[in-house]
Amino acid sequence: MIQAMYSGITGMKAFKSDLDVIGNNIANINTTGYKTSRASFKEMLSQTLQGASAPTSTKGGSNPTQVGLGVMIGSIDTDLSQGSLQSTGRQTDLAIEGNGFFALGDGSNIYYSRDGILSLDANYNLVVASTGLKVLGWMADPVTGIIDTAAPISGGSGIRLPIGGLSLTRQTSIVKIGGNLDASAAVGEQDTVKFDIYDSLGLTHDVSVVLTKTANAAEWSCDIYCPDADSVNPIATGTLQFDAHGHSLVSSIPLSITLSAPNGSVTPIDIDVSFADTSQLNGPRTADLTYQDGLPQGTLESFFIDRNGTVSGTFTNGASRILAQLALAKFNNASGLMKVGNNLLRESPNSGPPQIGEPGTGGLGRIAAGFIEASNVDLANEFASMIVAQRGFQANSRIISVSDEVLQDLVALKR
Repeated sequence: MIQAMYSGITGMKAFKSDLDVIGNNIANINTTGYKTSRASFKEMLSQTLQGASAPTSTKGGSNPTQVGLGVMIGSIDTDLSQGSLQSTGRQTDLAIEGNGFFALGDGSNIYYSRDGILSLDANYNLVVASTGLKVLGWMADPVTGIIDTAAPISGGSGIRLPIGGLSLTRQTSIVKIGGNLDASAAVGEQDTVKFDIYDSLGLTHDVSVVLTKTANAAEWSCDIYCPDADSVNPIATGTLQFDAHGHSLVSSIPLSITLSAPNGSVTPIDIDVSFADTSQLNGPRTADLTYQDGLPQGTLESFFIDRNGTVSGTFTNGASRILAQLALAKFNNASGLMKVGNNLLRESPNSGPPQIGEPGTGGLGRIAAGFIEASNVDLANEFASMIVAQRGFQANSRIISVSDEVLQDLVALKR
């Protein structure tokens, strides 16, 4: 009877722990990125009353006679299946579609999470709104814009997006002149195209392209002037030639501008002046600047994150530029990660080391901006499990009460 009573106690403890797990699942039904847990049971030791015997030539063998000594929690497993995505419309809200975890840092330690409710702090760091931990990744080179994703990720590899504080200029490298030159123009007639170019500091410089009709009916001479380089003489010359259909035979004329006062900007300014879209037909003269890739100073005004976790910024001068790359982490056994609260996980001996990479590569999921991942708790399943656990607890309590009644009957035999 005493053994039965203690077995009932172990059953009550086990089902109590099961209810704890179920209750925690239900409590976290609205927790962003929460993964449901499940408790499984295993039997305790068994008392052997009689061992097994082998068959002989005269009689068969017998099985062991054993009495179990109760039950205990075998494991509490985490269900890592994808939660549903909920639209929020906020560009700093991110969800992972597929495998992987956001890598988060506090300067020294790295944590992992599926919680993608992010924001910018006072120093323009991209952080998790609930904890302030920095989202880890790789920053682009401020000059070239190249991202070295082979660089190791540490607890200090945060992403910083200085809205309103990051400026960008672009030196002119391509100029396109298009339109028509009048085929009926007299020898010596000129057509002038004026435009501005930008140096590496965003300063403008006047450029004039003077096109003069030559004695050859299909030819115009080209003289390019820039007063900031030479106030008198052309800085480049060339000849435009056209075929019998008026199409340009000269694709471009190279231009190298050495400024008289560069003021610290890159010099010379090398530009490819394209005339591929220029024609010579009988008609009005419409030759003009159609494109140039230089930009004045602009400041970062917004950013967006694409499916591959690339963070691109938009500047007030119309330019866009890659600023950073989010990192995701995966594990050989993600169920082995340790929960440390606040939707955070830590590496454990049984999770394996993190494998960090770009979203969409190496089995890692992709990023959905403007969405968050909801909890994957199935409320109907949790209620059903709760009923089973409740009945199991009640049944084990009955074992204790029945054992007590039997013990009372044994005591009553003496009376």
